[in-house]
Amino acid sequence: MTFSINSHGITGDAVGTAERFQALANVLTRLAMGQLPSQTELLDAPLLTNWRLARRPAVCLIGHCQDHPLLRGPQLITSDLWVHGPDLGWSRTLSRFYRLGEPAIGAEPTCLAASSHPN
Repeated sequence: MTFSINSHGITGDAVGTAERFQALANVLTRLAMGQLPSQTELLDAPLLTNWRLARRPAVCLIGHCQDHPLLRGPQLITSDLWVHGPDLGWSRTLSRFYRLGEPAIGAEPTCLAASSHPN
């Protein structure tokens, strides 16, 4: 999910998304400490049958980058884009903020398809 932000505010359920991320962070912390999910947690979880691993596209940025702490090269693709504020001059991926310079010729810098996060 990507949130758009401008001087009037942010679109979407940023608080709800933050709460889901916090819940995931709490689970990862518990797992790192050797605590597996409880029987109650698993009994309350939906059952998925006939499942398989899959990939899906996510909104990201691609462009020429300067001053990235890890990546070098004339062009990079960011991780999933979470907050996009082209009018404010920045965007945020899961990993970091990016300052936004001029968009690519012909790019639609503020055109994001509406997306939602299923519960």
